[in-house]
Amino acid sequence: MSSNTHQQENNKYDLPTPSDPEVKYTQISTKNMGITSVRHFKASYTEENPTGSRIIIAMHGCPGNHYDFRYLAPPLVQKGFRVIRINLPGFGETEKPDDLQYSPMNLVHFVVNFLSSLNIDKVDMAIAHSFSCTVISNLLVTHPNLVLSLGLISGPGLRPHHSISPFSVVKLLSYLLHFCWLTKVIIGMILPYFYRMLGFKVSRFVKGEIEHTQDIVASLDFALHTKNLQCIRDRNAPVILAYGKNDALIENAIFSGIGQTLGLKTMKELAEISDGQVVENDAVLYELRTHQSRQIVFRNGGHYVQKFHAKYIAEMISQILNSSNVTASL
Repeated sequence: MSSNTHQQENNKYDLPTPSDPEVKYTQISTKNMGITSVRHFKASYTEENPTGSRIIIAMHGCPGNHYDFRYLAPPLVQKGFRVIRINLPGFGETEKPDDLQYSPMNLVHFVVNFLSSLNIDKVDMAIAHSFSCTVISNLLVTHPNLVLSLGLISGPGLRPHHSISPFSVVKLLSYLLHFCWLTKVIIGMILPYFYRMLGFKVSRFVKGEIEHTQDIVASLDFALHTKNLQCIRDRNAPVILAYGKNDALIENAIFSGIGQTLGLKTMKELAEISDGQVVENDAVLYELRTHQSRQIVFRNGGHYVQKFHAKYIAEMISQILNSSNVTASL
C-alpha cells in the first residue's frame, strides 16, 4: 500500500493520536522455559501511566511488536489505566535465546516471568492481537489468579484459518528452516514473498522476524486453544471478543467458532439478534453483551481493528473493568 493510499485509509477513521513511548528493558528469568544456555535474557516493553490503579497488558500478533497498540494505548491511558505493551521473544527488541523452543507453555512462562520481573502479581485485563490471543487464553487458564479478564482481538480459532492453510505446509517450512544451511537459505528467500502477499510490510521487520514468525505460528496448538476457550467459558471470565467482518487473514467462520465456544454467538446468530436494531456507531455491524462479556463485529478495519476502532474498543474495555458486577466477580 502506498503512503498516499495509507493516509487516505487513516483519514476514513477517527484515530487517536498514536503514542510511541521509550522502549524499556527488563532481565527476565528463564525458569520453566526449557532454556539451559542462559539464566536470564533481555525483554523489551513499553509502559504508560505507571501509577494507574488498573493494569492492562497488551501482546502483539506475529509478525508484530508493541507498535501494534500505538493507537489503542492512548485512550486507555486517558481512562486511567496502566498500559504495558510486551514484545515476545524474537520480536521488537526482545531477545530470543537460541535454545528457546516456541511452545504454548514456554510462551506462558515467558509472560509470567516478565510480569514477575516487574513485581506484578495481578493483571486486570490481558489484551492480545492475532496470534497472542492463544497466549493470553492459555495464561488465564493456567494462572487464573494472575489474569482476570481478556481482550481477544482478531485471534485464531479452533482450526487453521485460510492464511495459514494448509497448516502442514506452515510446519514443514518451519522445520526446513532448521534442517540444514541450504534449506534455511532457500526457505529464507521464499518466505518474504509469502508475507508480502499477505499484506505485511516486510521492510519494517527486525532481523530474524520472518523466521521467528514462521516458527511461532507453527507452534499453534488448536486443540489446546479450543480447550482453553471452553475453560474460559466455564469460568465465566469476562471477555471482549472483537474482529472486523472484512478481515482478509481470518475468515468469519473462525470468529463464529470462537464465539460459540466461549458461550457467545456465531456471526449468523448475531445477524438474527441484531435484525432491525439500530446501532449508534456506523462502524459497528453487531454488538452484544452476554453476562460480563462483549462481542463486537466491526464493518471494516480488517485485521487491525485495534487501530481503526481504538476509541470504541477502549471504551468497551473501560466499561468491563469499571463494571461493579465484574469487579465483584473478579
